[in-house]
Amino acid sequence: MNTNENNEIKIKWGILDILLVLVFIFILTKFFTWLAFGLTEDLLVTEKYLISIVFQAIAIIFALVCFSIIKGVTWKEFGIRGKSLTNILKYGVSGGIVILALVILTGLIMEFIFPKEPFLQPFAEIVLGATGYRDLIVLLMIGAILVPIGEELYFRGMVYPVLKERWGLVLGIIASGIFFSLLHADIFRFLPLLLGGIVLAYVYEKSGSLFACMLAHGLWNGIMIFLLYYSVNYFAGF
Repeated sequence: MNTNENNEIKIKWGILDILLVLVFIFILTKFFTWLAFGLTEDLLVTEKYLISIVFQAIAIIFALVCFSIIKGVTWKEFGIRGKSLTNILKYGVSGGIVILALVILTGLIMEFIFPKEPFLQPFAEIVLGATGYRDLIVLLMIGAILVPIGEELYFRGMVYPVLKERWGLVLGIIASGIFFSLLHADIFRFLPLLLGGIVLAYVYEKSGSLFACMLAHGLWNGIMIFLLYYSVNYFAGF
């Protein structure tokens, strides 16, 4: 294995490990869902979806803990390192703003090309159905904190370094963005998610820390949640 020149971390895993961990995450998510079936069978579909998101994030973290123990990988090698707080804030905040702008711009372009309103994501439906600040806080904790932690650990912490090592900086960033977008299984939002994944990989490359990626990802999700929630509550007042 070659040394990651920018972050000076030697990669101890490869493509096969990425795929095996992905399968393990899928199995764990299904297992957690099965364990909670008796508690969730009377819930609405959107509520079940929200719980599945939580299970998925927990599954990612648990899978990577198991992988790190088995392979002897430290969390520093996964990108959990402080580096410069200034850089983390700089690239985290700016990265989140850039992603948000790109997502809104591409969303407007997609709506122009496909004027028919697309099917809303279950999470967006949940946000639109939130009835108070208690719901909003729960959604923010899940969408702006838990999900970014889990996804950044896997997509930028584990996947991106391998793709960069295999195909170089530029192709590695693009490939990681494509992988990130594909696994969200949302055709209409493929382009916004692709651009978001590319920016997050760039943020990791420049900052050398997953904390910056988690901050950028959290800002992206958090601001989108606020926009959805307050748009509904604003127009409901008229």
